[in-house]
Amino acid sequence: MGCGSPLGDLFYLADTLLDPRPLPLPRSGGGERGEGGALRAELYQMHGEGQISQEVFTALRALADRGQLRPADLAVHRARARRCPVNGDDVETSRRDVCTNALRGVRSRLTQLAQARAASEKVLADLEARLAGLDERIVGKEQAARDALAAERDEAAARQRLAEKAEFASSRDRLAAQAQALRADLARLDDLRAQLEAKAAELEAVQARIRLSEEVLK
Repeated sequence: MGCGSPLGDLFYLADTLLDPRPLPLPRSGGGERGEGGALRAELYQMHGEGQISQEVFTALRALADRGQLRPADLAVHRARARRCPVNGDDVETSRRDVCTNALRGVRSRLTQLAQARAASEKVLADLEARLAGLDERIVGKEQAARDALAAERDEAAARQRLAEKAEFASSRDRLAAQAQALRADLARLDDLRAQLEAKAAELEAVQARIRLSEEVLK
């Protein structure tokens, strides 16, 4: 996406993986489509930089999904985030809020990724069980065709069993492709989860340093 924030990019990748539906297009034309994409990128950038909370991001993301997000919606929150603190306590509070916002975004997506992985694992297990069942049927149909030729010399019956085998093999190929794609999705999910976990550890360390700094300032 290249939204300008490494964490914002991770958030966007996580959201895309969690909900791979095509993003809704704005209503009017190509120019608005470009503006809508830019606003969405800016929204993720602000979220990744901790300028907005998870709740604000969710509300603005809903507007973006409906093609109703306006530059003014983002400008208001960006102006709030850029207000200059007047003393040291305000600076520490601002840093703490930014870190808290970013960390909550990370933890929210880690929770969603864990839930998505558990659900996908169940689907994959079901696919693998069905593949095993189809393998058994394919072998059984092939053996039945051989038996029809060997014992009864019934070529019609043998051809029928081979045709049934071909149908099962076709179904198996389609399921195998889905299973392979799901394994690839799980691998991408695990890579993304590792990056988010590393970012969470980094933000937790920053939080600890902020707390120590606040204690010193008391």
